[in-house]
Amino acid sequence: MLPSEVDRFASDALFPPSAELREAVTVVSDREPVFQQIEATAGPLLVRSWPAGFASLLRIILGQQLSSRAAQAIFQRLIQQVDLTPVGISAAPAPSLKQVGLSRAKIATCQRLAAAIMAGQVNLDQLPSLSDAEAIAHLTQIKGIGVWTAEVYLLFCLERLNSFPASDLAVQAGYQRLQNWEQRPKRPELLAATDHLVPYRGAIAHLLWHYYRHLMRR
Repeated sequence: MLPSEVDRFASDALFPPSAELREAVTVVSDREPVFQQIEATAGPLLVRSWPAGFASLLRIILGQQLSSRAAQAIFQRLIQQVDLTPVGISAAPAPSLKQVGLSRAKIATCQRLAAAIMAGQVNLDQLPSLSDAEAIAHLTQIKGIGVWTAEVYLLFCLERLNSFPASDLAVQAGYQRLQNWEQRPKRPELLAATDHLVPYRGAIAHLLWHYYRHLMRR
């Protein structure tokens, strides 16, 4: 990792949206005025945006079923201990990875990914040339990388603005609160409720994460 990338990851900083994302937010808010409430309540949108590549995919894997704060703490320790390259992860002893906080399952996933990249089975540089569905299929061929992980990578790292991680608990909880639903929607319900906003649903995800962070601060 370059020093600038280390700093970007270590701080877990949030950034103003790109012009393309800002335009998508405008389209979504015009079609569904309820989304206008988010920035009115939580302030100007800030988003996570990470450089495409192996280190970012590792960071997203660490975030599986963990709070962002917990995942970031583990990632910061990992940065200090291991070279975040396929070779570095493959060479790292499992006890060292466990010591920084990785579960056995995530160690296996990270090492499978590293091995697949070194063998040419997975090519992250190829993803920008693939469709969303093809890119997701390419990533999820690795055991332990599910649709959520692939969708988050497409959204955070490739800015695929139709990538919508509808299984994300914070996205679901934010939508529930925004719409005053009695129950948190599951993935099929959330996809159905936002189908008319294709191909801009990545903007919805960013808005809902922003809203959820605001709710948690309260």
